[in-house]
Amino acid sequence: MDLDLTHRKITAASVSALMRASGNSMTFVELKAEFVDKAGRQARELKQVLRGMLRNGDLEQDEAGRWYLVETAEVIEGIVTQEGKSLRLNGIEIERDRNLHLRVGDSIKARVVDDKAQVTDVLSRSDRILVGELVWHGAYPYVESLAADYRGKVQLITKPDAGRNGDLVRVEITGEDRAGYTGRVIGVVQGETLLERAIRTQIDTLHIPETWPPGMDDAVAALPKSVANRVPKGRKDLRDMPLITIDGETAKDFDDAVSCEKDGRGWRLVVAIADVGHYVKQGGALDMEAADRGNSVYLPGTVVPMLPEALSNELCSLKPQVPRMAIVCDMHVASTGRVKEFEFYEAIIRSWQRLTYTKVGALFDGTPLDVEDEVLASLDALHRCYHALMRAREGRGALDFDSHESQLELKDGRAVAVHPVKRNDAHRLIEEAMISANVCAAEFIEKSDALGLYRVHGVPDVLKVQVLRNSFAMAGVHLDKEITPSTVQAALAQIADRPDAWIFQMMTLRSMQQAVYQPSNIGHFGLALSHYMHFTSPIRRYADLIVHRAIKAVLHGKKVPLDEHTLADIGVHISFTERRAESAERAVDSWLKCDLVGEHVGEEMSGRVGGVTEFGLFIELEGFYVQGLVHISELGQDYYRYQPHAMALVGDRSGQAFRLGDAVRVRIREVRPALGRIDLELVQSGGKRKEKKKDDKERSDRREVRGRRGRR
Repeated sequence: MDLDLTHRKITAASVSALMRASGNSMTFVELKAEFVDKAGRQARELKQVLRGMLRNGDLEQDEAGRWYLVETAEVIEGIVTQEGKSLRLNGIEIERDRNLHLRVGDSIKARVVDDKAQVTDVLSRSDRILVGELVWHGAYPYVESLAADYRGKVQLITKPDAGRNGDLVRVEITGEDRAGYTGRVIGVVQGETLLERAIRTQIDTLHIPETWPPGMDDAVAALPKSVANRVPKGRKDLRDMPLITIDGETAKDFDDAVSCEKDGRGWRLVVAIADVGHYVKQGGALDMEAADRGNSVYLPGTVVPMLPEALSNELCSLKPQVPRMAIVCDMHVASTGRVKEFEFYEAIIRSWQRLTYTKVGALFDGTPLDVEDEVLASLDALHRCYHALMRAREGRGALDFDSHESQLELKDGRAVAVHPVKRNDAHRLIEEAMISANVCAAEFIEKSDALGLYRVHGVPDVLKVQVLRNSFAMAGVHLDKEITPSTVQAALAQIADRPDAWIFQMMTLRSMQQAVYQPSNIGHFGLALSHYMHFTSPIRRYADLIVHRAIKAVLHGKKVPLDEHTLADIGVHISFTERRAESAERAVDSWLKCDLVGEHVGEEMSGRVGGVTEFGLFIELEGFYVQGLVHISELGQDYYRYQPHAMALVGDRSGQAFRLGDAVRVRIREVRPALGRIDLELVQSGGKRKEKKKDDKERSDRREVRGRRGRR
């Protein structure tokens, strides 16, 4: 044989090369003769490589055990181009892989399968544009990157022509060395206010699509301008039902309306959801762009919508006193809070009132509300039904606690105050009504043997649970060995009245897996539900639109339009876009809060230890809902060791310990809002020393050791 492969490293590439030279098929004995020495030391390695190639579809094996090389796909290389919305490689459309985030100009390798290019490798990236904070450091300015996928310094190859110290700038990446990226400043991020610059930076750094592609104007122009006030064929007429929307004061897209009435010993609970699928057809321009965006992104004072405003704020928004198309989940809720029966149907509705959480919450507290008598009766029934649903929630042990959230008060594009978010019964009843409808959607699709996207939340990771168990133990609370939603909820209930209860709630959330979308069901741990789908927000979440289409297909006796493989790809993508939106929201929120804290540099503040690491303490500043760092070097002359099991930093000599939840006084040293960074120094702490008896014993032991050395 021409190929001398004996004793060389066995890889898929070397096996493929050998088999091509042998006519694309060989027995294991023949392969072994070429690769393995007489002692047989590489036989096991060869078997592992062959099994791996078999799993990947690179090899096939017949009943006689003969191996065949699968060589049906052409492999091509080239530069990514774009035609319309389609990315192409050498003129061939690239099969979309959301995890690669390909850009025009990237150099890639791909296999051609069914006239599509399947990316196998990204050879090099095109010139990248990052956004960061310009830092003039003597003669060597650099940019501190804010990009989600690269947090570090970008060394500048030339001094920037524009931009002052602290300005936000765009940087073109020109290269990379051992220290990181190199590049040059190509512009300053514009924006009249701090808020505008913060939002613009996050949209740019996270590559959030905000401009509509060509053809979108035509798709919007083809939509009807209004909904006719008549009953379409096949739809129920619910215009006389006192349906209402309950949302926040600033909401503009209303995708859910509710109504409730007494029904025997239970209630009839009706949840009507905007029928977005009536207008957004699968595969059309509107659908493709909605799928690409995945969800709306809500930022202070603005929104990057998943759908054009002609849909999100008009045709599909359940505005009061106008007819709207809807899909309805009509439920009978027993006095126990269990949904005994339900049905889905298409309807035309008319919202009677656009109410807010504040107004409805005040009504439940005794403040009159000037609405129709039918609406008041429905709200009373809703409130009673909600209490039953909550009893059922508690019975199944679902996690339920008020998150440690805050809301910014803005003026002239800056934060002027931070207020805690307080949830009332109005928030909770809408949440429980939507959860019930989502569960019914999952049941309906399952019973119909159809496919949809589940909202799944897996069991917490074992190691993270152990950290959580340790933190509860430090608070004197035992967390059962068997981790269930009810055992975690029971532990949280024991510390609910503590001033640092929010820390344990935060740690509980961090111990949990992230919820994702996928076509296979594993249940929802946090809600203690065996099946759960998102159905109630199709204006702002593509997952809900997928579920709507599945329900409509079943109602019309049609096949669900997407297969499991396609649904899995969509699930991966929209789970990613959801995290992207959350990152943008957190970053802008932190930026504005840090800017507010920056007005107090040099001042002392009260805080509480919200995180302990080997390099320092994260302190949440009282009243600001944002954390700063006291670096370990700022804790004094002692040498502090990190004790993860105790969630503490403990001094070697003094025994002073800084633990999770400790109250402290700190001074604001430096604030860099764009980076979300607050540097603090300790003024006074609630850190505790070891007991005096233990200190005395250690000193006595040391004296005894010194005495022995002297006697020697």
